[in-house]
Amino acid sequence: MNYHEDRMLYENIVFIGYFYKAYHISILRSISILVKFTNGIELFILCTNKKMFTKGSFMYANNVKIFKQWLIISTLFFGSIMMAGCDNSERDYLSLHNNSLVVDLHSDTPLRMKDGFDFSVRDTSGHMDIPRLKEGGINLQVFACFVSTDTPLEECRPIVDELIDSLEVHINHNSDQIAICRNASEAEAIINENKIAAFIGIENGVAINNSLDNLQHFYDRGVRYLTLTHSSSNDWCISSGDTLPAFNGLTDFGRDVVRKMNELGMIVDISHSSVSAFDEVLKITTAPVIASHSCVHSICPHNRNLTDEQIKAIAANGGMIGINFFDGYLSPDNEWFKIGDSLGNVYHELIDSAHEMYPNDYNKRNEMLKPVWDIMKIETEKLGINIKTIVDHIDYIVKLVGADYVGFGSDFDGVGSLPEGLDDCSMLPNITKELVMRGYSDKDIRKILGENFIRIFREVCK
Repeated sequence: MNYHEDRMLYENIVFIGYFYKAYHISILRSISILVKFTNGIELFILCTNKKMFTKGSFMYANNVKIFKQWLIISTLFFGSIMMAGCDNSERDYLSLHNNSLVVDLHSDTPLRMKDGFDFSVRDTSGHMDIPRLKEGGINLQVFACFVSTDTPLEECRPIVDELIDSLEVHINHNSDQIAICRNASEAEAIINENKIAAFIGIENGVAINNSLDNLQHFYDRGVRYLTLTHSSSNDWCISSGDTLPAFNGLTDFGRDVVRKMNELGMIVDISHSSVSAFDEVLKITTAPVIASHSCVHSICPHNRNLTDEQIKAIAANGGMIGINFFDGYLSPDNEWFKIGDSLGNVYHELIDSAHEMYPNDYNKRNEMLKPVWDIMKIETEKLGINIKTIVDHIDYIVKLVGADYVGFGSDFDGVGSLPEGLDDCSMLPNITKELVMRGYSDKDIRKILGENFIRIFREVCK
C-alpha cells in the first residue's frame, strides 16, 4: 500500500467523520497515526509464509488494503460508540443538573451567620455561601436554626429568634440573589427570578419551650418545618439516641404539636426521632412528613438512620427522606463510628469540654476539636466513603419504594466529615453525575434533585 492509497483512505474516513459531533474529533486526529501504524501489518503478513500473501503479488496488495480499511473503519466505528457513551455521561449531567430544580433539605449555616461571616463571599471555611450555592446549582436551600436540648428552656426561643434574625439580615443584604419562601408558589417565583429560595426550618422542638403559642410565633416568622427532637430527648419527643427513654415516643403535648403543625401548614421532620416517636407521628399526622437528613439503616446500622419499615411507612405517607452527607451515617456497617468511638475514648475529656463550653457555637466547638478531627480524617479516609456511597443509599431507597421518596439533606455546616468528592455545596453536581452513570432516567433524577420536596412543600404549606 503506497502513500497515495493511504491518503485516499484517510480522506474518505475524514469525510465520514464530518457527520460526527465535535466531541469525536479526537478519534479523527488519531487516524493518521493509525494509518501509519497499520503499515506494520505488512511485516506480520510476510511472516505467515502464505502464498496468497506473497509480497508483490496482486492478492498481497489487495488483501493488505482490505485489512487496513477494515481495521481503521472498525476502530472508528466502535471507538465512536464507546466515546459517545462516555461523553454523553460527561456532557449531559451538568446540563441536566443546571436545568433541574435542586433542593437541599438541611444545612446548619445559620450558626455561622450568627458568628458574622460574609455569606455573599466565597469562604475558605465551612460548606456554604451564596457563590458556592450557585456553583452547586442549588435553587432552594433549607436553613435549619439549631438549638441544643441542654439549653435552658427560657433561652431556647430567644436563641432561635436570634438565628432567624441573623439569617434575615444576610438575606436582606443579598436580596438580589436570595429571598425567603413560605410556600411552593413563592419558592418558584423566587427561582424564576434567578434567585435562591431560602426555606427556614428549626432543628429541635425544644425551641418552642413547651408552648404551642411559641410554635405559632415561629410559623409567623416564616418557619416551615420543625425537627421534633435532636440527639437527646426533649420534654415531649424521644430521640433516636435515647437508650433510657422517660416515656414512649411522644407525650400528649407532643401529639398536640404534630396536630398543630398539620393545622398551620408546617412540615413535620422526624429525623432524630426514636422508632416509638416515629410510629406515633405516623399515626397522628394528616400530612406528608419528611426525614430531612437521615440515611439507610440497612447499609449503616446507626440509630440516626431509617429501617426498611420506616422507609416504607414514609413512602406510604407520601413523605420523603433527605440523604445526609455525613460520613458517619453513610459508612457501611457503621465503620466510621467504630473509629470515632475508639478516638472518643482517648479524647473524651477534650470532647466533653468543647460541648460544655460551646453548646450552640459550631465554629468554636469545631476549632477546639480540630486536633481530634484531623486524626479522625486520616483514619476514616481509609474507609473510602465517596459520592458512590451517597448514591448507594439513594439506590437502596429507590429499589425499596421508588424514586418519589428520596432527595438530599446534606447537613452542610453541621458535620465535620464529608465524602470524597463533596467538600462543600458547590460539588453537588457530582451526585447527579453518578446518578447518570448508574442509568437513572432524567425524570427520576429530577425527582431526586428537588421535585419530590416541592411536591410536599406545595401540599403541606398552603
